[in-house]
Amino acid sequence: MTTKGAIVAKTRPFLHRATAALTAILVLAVTFGPGHPAAAAATVDGAGSTWSQIAVDQWRADVARQGITINYQGVGSSAGRVAYYQGQVDFAVSEIPFQDGSQGGVNEIQAAQRRPYAYLPIVAGGTSFMYHLNIGGQRFTDLRLTPPTLSKIFTGVIKNWNDPQISTENKGKVFPSLPIKVVIRSDGSGTSAQFTAYMADQTPTIWKSFCQKAGLGTNCGATSLYPNPPGSNFAAQQFSDGTANFVAAPYNNGSITYVEYGYAKQRGYPVASIANKAGYYAQPNAQAVSIALQGARLKADGTSSLRGVYEFADPRSYPVSSYSYMIVPTTEVAPFSKDDGGQLGKFILYFLCAGQQKAEQLGYSPLPKNLVQVAFDVTAKIPGAPKPPAINTCSNPTITGRFITGEAPPPDDTDKASPAKPNSQQQSGGTSNRPGGTNGGGTTNPAGTGAGTKAGDGTAPTTAPAGGTEAAANNELAAATDPLSGGLSGGPGAIAQPVEAGGKGDTIPMMLYVLIALTALAGMFGIPALGSYLDRRKTPAP
Repeated sequence: MTTKGAIVAKTRPFLHRATAALTAILVLAVTFGPGHPAAAAATVDGAGSTWSQIAVDQWRADVARQGITINYQGVGSSAGRVAYYQGQVDFAVSEIPFQDGSQGGVNEIQAAQRRPYAYLPIVAGGTSFMYHLNIGGQRFTDLRLTPPTLSKIFTGVIKNWNDPQISTENKGKVFPSLPIKVVIRSDGSGTSAQFTAYMADQTPTIWKSFCQKAGLGTNCGATSLYPNPPGSNFAAQQFSDGTANFVAAPYNNGSITYVEYGYAKQRGYPVASIANKAGYYAQPNAQAVSIALQGARLKADGTSSLRGVYEFADPRSYPVSSYSYMIVPTTEVAPFSKDDGGQLGKFILYFLCAGQQKAEQLGYSPLPKNLVQVAFDVTAKIPGAPKPPAINTCSNPTITGRFITGEAPPPDDTDKASPAKPNSQQQSGGTSNRPGGTNGGGTTNPAGTGAGTKAGDGTAPTTAPAGGTEAAANNELAAATDPLSGGLSGGPGAIAQPVEAGGKGDTIPMMLYVLIALTALAGMFGIPALGSYLDRRKTPAP
């Protein structure tokens, strides 16, 4: 055997061992490296609300780093409900429950019976009124509207920004003669349903008149398809992004739309302050929404009754507040399985607790404690889902004490609505009376005190139901942590910035695996080969 052949023969076992070691290390790196769970986990699919999509997309990105894959398509609440009862998705997100078909269309309640379900609160927020109004070359950012004036704008009764009612509610400010461009949703939308439910409840005379004009009769209530009768000249756009982009376009001065606050916040556009039942103008910020939601009531089917929210007497509350539902399966009817339930349950427990820490920065409000408990009870019904923790260990900021509705400051006296002059501004479809139930002097009503009288559209006042059963605050839990967050929350109080899944975070750990593999290769192959090479150098040539 030649010297070269001897060296090859001598090093071959080391080469084999090094190759096997390198292969094993690379397999381990791929299998157990970041973002690569030991076994392929179930992928969970959902669809629905664009109102909630900003929050859902953030939470999906958060849990993706822990190997939980949640797919979500923002196609609107109505389309999401259809996708659920047709078995196309594992869950849906909607601002309104399944419909009974009484206002036309499919009886969704009957269609969904094949897939037993429950409604789970997911995120709270204020339906805001994003507007684009330049006056004298400057953007106007302090629009104030009472519920009747708001309803008249969105039913086409008030058509121009120089209307006297708008001026009266804005301290007599002179507005330009500029047509109001009302922008509505063209698709079936939970945002439309939330806003129309508010108008139907709070300004029924105005809303019924509009419904009749649209050919819907006088008994129409909330609707996910916003009416657009002939002569209204409303601009219809698809999805929340579509309506917000239309208003934000530089050529659409004078436009206004209804949209979740996060969409206006993303684009840097103002939203109108709306007068609440205490007679104060409020913005849809996180605390104002959370305060109002203390007046929410649950119906027997798990959906909400929001009149107590609309009429909550606290002067700090934002009246057009609500929350979105996740529609989740309670059985293993196809396409759902216990494996899917395990992943979905982990996702839910994350966003109910640690994920709610990001709600405010995304333009939402964290769910109050009473709604988190409701969601925990529903999660326990999902096949394969982990057991929810004790409520006081959940790191939701309304529970741990970092977001206390009771500590929100009272409104300034300048935020108090001025009463309209009797009958001087009256238009068809109702008068512009000041909202009733004022507390006077900006004093704070505790949760559960009830809510003023109903007024504002020329109808007889009715007594509102009592407000909230449980305060959202819990001062004693400021140091509580979330045992189920799996490191996602960044620790108590940590508010991470919005991120995208699959970023640079996986690169450095993977490089470490490669370096380990190269070191092993050098140790097992390089050293023996070097020794053989030196032996050959020492051996005299024949």
